[in-house]
Amino acid sequence: MSLKVAVYTIALDEAANVERWADSAVDADYRMVVDTGSTDDTPARLTARAVTVHKIAIRPWRFDDARNAAMALLPDDVDVCCTMDMDRFLEPGWRQKLEAAWTSETTALYCQTIYRPSVDDPTPLRSWPTKNFHHRWGYRFARPVHEALVFTGEREVTTSCADIKMFEVQDHSKPTRSNYLPLMEVAHKEDPDDAQICFWLGRDLMWANQQDRAVELLERYLALPTSTWGEERSEAMRCIARMRPEQRLAWLDKARMEAPHRREIWLDLAEEFHGKADWLNLFWACTNGIENTHRTGSYLDDANCWGFRLYDLAAIASWHLNAMDRAVVWGQKALELDPANQRLQSNLDFFLGGRVQERTSGDGSKQ
Repeated sequence: MSLKVAVYTIALDEAANVERWADSAVDADYRMVVDTGSTDDTPARLTARAVTVHKIAIRPWRFDDARNAAMALLPDDVDVCCTMDMDRFLEPGWRQKLEAAWTSETTALYCQTIYRPSVDDPTPLRSWPTKNFHHRWGYRFARPVHEALVFTGEREVTTSCADIKMFEVQDHSKPTRSNYLPLMEVAHKEDPDDAQICFWLGRDLMWANQQDRAVELLERYLALPTSTWGEERSEAMRCIARMRPEQRLAWLDKARMEAPHRREIWLDLAEEFHGKADWLNLFWACTNGIENTHRTGSYLDDANCWGFRLYDLAAIASWHLNAMDRAVVWGQKALELDPANQRLQSNLDFFLGGRVQERTSGDGSKQ
């Protein structure tokens, strides 16, 4: 089917991202950016790339108002809109894949968003499906921050195309991020029963070291009837465990029961048991974590738990339990994941020596 496609977004001081954003969207019929007050040459760079630029002011600032204003400025004949922030860019070939996946009944399409550590490093930090393509009519953004695309028509029909890839390289230094916490307070006040905002606000308060209020919000989130996603619930429990060390094990155990398929929880448990020198439970936590071989694909995936540490702790537990063959296997795996780590090399040499001594003595005792 023949579609008119528009890629659009809002922008503030995004000069460093303009060319990459504009070039990745070049196959669109329209490329449109609403500038909300840039002090750099973002508008000029966009214009030089033949992108339509509108300048607006939103006071007080809200992301949903800005995005809705941008959407309203799109031409009437657009069939499909692609909302794509300036720090994101599309993989080539997206237009053909979109036209193959979009039907006359479709109102929105999920693509795959993939976080990268840098533009030149293709290593995926995490990825998940995101509703970035939507029909021109029947949608609006809601919430002053962490804005969600909401369907306002009679019947939403969504589809997915994981082959359409949208990459993101976040710039955490941007000062606009400092506005998120007060905007989340506004969002929570407007809708106290919005479970996701309740979770995000609690988590951001934790990062801001406002622990008492963070725990209060996260416990409220867990009590909300709309809090039903096990992975997010387990993450809230992990957060509370960090802030309440005297209750850490109890909260981590709740998180484990909520989402036992998440390796993150098993690593947290392993660190706790390692700190307590509880070798049997450390072995149990590590083996369960290692058996979880797949990331969830959600925004909550933590790349750190896929490094060497779980194997490192598993090897240490195995040594303490006289399971020398297992200590060697996991010690080797840990070193493979971090080959420059001298401690891991020393540990592996120690495990190998212990295994030789065990086999020589035949009594299995550690020296």
